[in-house]
Amino acid sequence: MTPQSIETLLADIGAEDPLDFGALSLDEQDARRLMANHFCELDQRLAEHGLDTEARLEVMAAIAAHTMTENLVLHVGRLRAAGSKEPFHAWMRRHGMS
Repeated sequence: MTPQSIETLLADIGAEDPLDFGALSLDEQDARRLMANHFCELDQRLAEHGLDTEARLEVMAAIAAHTMTENLVLHVGRLRAAGSKEPFHAWMRRHGMS
């Protein structure tokens, strides 16, 4: 795992599911680089603390799940603020979550 390999994967994911960076002063490539470096540094610190590959993967999966949960909460808040009448479960199905 290198920052460059993570950046490449993030770019591939972003091509399929683009993020809106319009209101930010940080561009997409800088954001990817920042997060890729952060994750690689985190992985290195976990290894230095004696966690094996499987344990580090589990920590990274937990971080990803937490981030996805936060993202879900933000989306629901945005739907409510916009006055959306779409039921939450219908929104979930529309986004591939049943």
